[in-house]
Amino acid sequence: MRNNSGPCRRVRTVKDANSIHGTNPQYLVEKIIRTRIYESKYWKEECFGLTAELVVDKAMELKYVGGVYGGNIKPTPFLCLTLKMLQIQPEKDIIVEFIKNEDF
Repeated sequence: MRNNSGPCRRVRTVKDANSIHGTNPQYLVEKIIRTRIYESKYWKEECFGLTAELVVDKAMELKYVGGVYGGNIKPTPFLCLTLKMLQIQPEKDIIVEFIKNEDF
C-alpha cells in the first residue's frame, strides 16, 4: 500500500496538460534528476502547491541559473522551478511574459 504523503502525491501533472512528444511533460527531465528534485528540500518546501503566479515570484528570487551541483548531485532551484512549470503547464501568455520580463 502506498503512503499518500510520499513523492507520488506531489508530482502529478495537471489533468488537462498537453503531452510533449507523446508523453508526460515532466518526463523531459531524466528520471534520476526528477527523483533528485522530488527528494530535494527546495522542492518539498518551496515548490509544493505553487501556482503559475507564485512560480513568477519564486523565479524572481533566483540568484543564478543552473542544473545540478555537488557530490550528491543536488538540483538547483532553477531546475526545480523548471520541473514545476512542466508539471503545472501555465498558459502560453504567462510564459511569454516570463520571456519578455527584463527583471528576471
